[in-house]
Amino acid sequence: MADKDPVVEVMTAFEEFKKTNDANLKQRHEAHDAKLDKITATLDKYEAGNQQITLIEKQNKAMQEQLDSIETIANRSGLGGAADPQAKAAQEYLAAFDRVMRRQAGDRDPADMEVINKRKAALVKGDDASAGYLLAPPEMQKEIIKNIIEMTPMRSLATVRSIGVGSWKAPRKTGNGSASRIGETQKRTNTGDPTYGMLEIHAPEMFARLEVSQQMLEDSDYDLAAELREDATDQFSVREGSEYVSGLGGSSQAEGILVNAFINQIVSGDASKITADGLLNVYHGLKTAYARNGVWAMNRATLGEIRKLKDTTNQYLWSPGIAGNVPNTIAGAPYVEMSDMPNIAANSFPVAFADWKKLYVIIDRVGISFQPDYMTGADDGLVIFRARKRTGGGVRQAEAGLKLKISV
Repeated sequence: MADKDPVVEVMTAFEEFKKTNDANLKQRHEAHDAKLDKITATLDKYEAGNQQITLIEKQNKAMQEQLDSIETIANRSGLGGAADPQAKAAQEYLAAFDRVMRRQAGDRDPADMEVINKRKAALVKGDDASAGYLLAPPEMQKEIIKNIIEMTPMRSLATVRSIGVGSWKAPRKTGNGSASRIGETQKRTNTGDPTYGMLEIHAPEMFARLEVSQQMLEDSDYDLAAELREDATDQFSVREGSEYVSGLGGSSQAEGILVNAFINQIVSGDASKITADGLLNVYHGLKTAYARNGVWAMNRATLGEIRKLKDTTNQYLWSPGIAGNVPNTIAGAPYVEMSDMPNIAANSFPVAFADWKKLYVIIDRVGISFQPDYMTGADDGLVIFRARKRTGGGVRQAEAGLKLKISV
């Protein structure tokens, strides 16, 4: 039996979903609930692909911005033309990047990918070279970093900075003056001076400790050390994702978007439910410059409830994009699933909408290092593996995002 066309399957399921949900809105019925659950499962089947489309679009945009930046550097008069090593490296990167972006994944030249990866490695290098640490070989480092990027949507959405000190600082404007009107010969007085402050985001340490017997390492049929490295990576990813949403910030954790007091909130209009009006108020409440790049964030359970919502013209807020090979949208904007976002409940914040690159910055001080210890547990036949990483994050431009609160 031939595989179903995903476009046909999704669009058919969505039409059936609308009919069933409309019937359920008119008269609540257990059979309708069961049918909705079945149709929702069909739509959920393609959510992983939708997430990839959304994140890839954001990554490509970030890469294009990086490309433009490198092109600007390469064209500066201070670089000594094609003979200058910096200019030559930048031009090689530009040419390789252009060729890669024009080809499908299977047709890309490995030599071009090597040029791009070398440039990327130079930009994100941050491993601690302190004596006493057995750092992972380059192949493992690439694999671990790739795993983190794939598993943590915030890293694909936010701004990511590699630093060489313990924290990242940036000046920010905290207040403005206020212009006034005046008569032709009246005295001009000071209308108020702008004020400035300093934003500081720390890069505290995370660690993972794992134990395995020496004999298991010797006798295993697969690469157990690689499996342990992957497990440590998963631990870091889970911790980071949780902190990006609800971390306390400061010098010990990343700052969560739901903890930051400066991100404005809009109420749903109902004490216990999410509403179409609430979502639309969030969408239109964000300044236009940010809304153009806005992406919704919520967990899967909340997404299921949003699919049922309709606006005042009886149109569903959720719309499938698979027919046009574009992301699914809510009120015309793409979305990503963040499993750490809370469920819908009274006084919770289940949805955020933001230009994430402007809203949030992730700071990497030291990449993942992996240290096998054959001595500490030797008397018990154990090998201890320790992984560490120094990273943090925080809100840098609060007006670039809004939170939806379940409240009247």
